Parts: sequence; C-alpha cells; structure tokens
Amino acid sequence: MDGWIMIVQYMVLGISLAAPVGPINLEMIKRGISGGFWSSWLVGLGGMTVDLLFMLFIFWGLTPYLQKEGVLLTVYGAGALMLLWVGFQSVKQSFSSTFGAQMDETRSHKSYLTGFLIAMTNPLNIIFWFGVYGSTLSETLRAHSLGTSLVYSGFILLGVLLWNLNVAFTVHFSRRLLHETILRLITFSAGAVLVYFGFKFLFQFISHL
Repeated sequence: MDGWIMIVQYMVLGISLAAPVGPINLEMIKRGISGGFWSSWLVGLGGMTVDLLFMLFIFWGLTPYLQKEGVLLTVYGAGALMLLWVGFQSVKQSFSSTFGAQMDETRSHKSYLTGFLIAMTNPLNIIFWFGVYGSTLSETLRAHSLGTSLVYSGFILLGVLLWNLNVAFTVHFSRRLLHETILRLITFSAGAVLVYFGFKFLFQFISHL
C-alpha cells in the first residue's frame, strides 16, 4: 500500500510541475494552434528530455555546482533572451496576414528543439528540479534504495507526460472549433505572457549582476 501511495504522490508532483501556466504550456498551446497535436506534443517532449537530464544531474550530485552564482546568472540571461525571442515571434505571428495559412503548416522539426531550449533555460524549471525535487529525493533515499528511488522518480516524468498529452490533445481538437480571430487572440496572449516571463528573468539577471 505504501508503494502505491508513493507512486501516486510522485505522479501528482509531476502533474503539479507541468500544470501551472508557464513557458512550456504556452508554447505547446501556440504550436498546437499552428500545427496540431504533433507540434504541441513535441514541445512537451523536448521539455521532458530536459526534465530527465535534470533528474540525472541531481542523482549524480551536481546540484551544488548548478546553484553557483555564475551559473544562475547565465540561466537568467539565457532564459530571458529565449523567452523574449519566442514571445515576440508569437506576437508577430498573431498579426500576420498569412496566419490562416500558417494554421495548416506543421513545424514539428522545430517544436522539439524549442521545447528543449525553453525548458533548459527556464529558471522556474531549474528551481523546481534542484529545489523541490532535490529535497524530495533526499527524503526518499533515506527510506529506500537508489534503484527504488529512481523508479519512483520516473513517475514524476509520467505525471508530466500525462499532462502534456492532455494539453496537446485539447489544443488539437479545439483549434478547428474556434474562429480565426479567437486563435489570433490566443496566439497573441501566449506571446505576451512569454514576453512578460522574459522581462521578469531579465530583471533577475540584472539584479544578480
């Protein structure tokens, strides 16, 4: 029974990581509107690849090195540039005269890389993994073996996977039901929020100088 409780707890933790409105979810929505399920899903898959890397980094004991001031400064700077670029591209797309034609294009080859880069440079994602997950892993390792802890940790990724599938399917099936004006508004709003996150991280970068 305790094992099942741990599995559920870790899955809920993964969903809690993925569910809040943030850069990855916004980019999944925007890509899903433009290219459908696969474009949206591959953004989430790119983000999950980074989640797996961060998990392995923590298991390898690299947390102290990634919390150094110089590393944090680099993360905030790269995160600000990445999100500002993606956000302004979204805003620009929402005003494009070829928006309707872009709806039928699939940019899957770019979606995975975009999701990977956003997750890799997103300070919020890094804080979760090296803060919340790091603490949770320490408690788990005190009560279980390394192998068992790794298996439990895999259910975090399962939770993230389930949420990403939910977003990708929802956007894919709802985009055909919405008027182009609404889709433009969603794309613009997603871009504007990404720009907000970008300026927020830029401020953090400046404050750490």
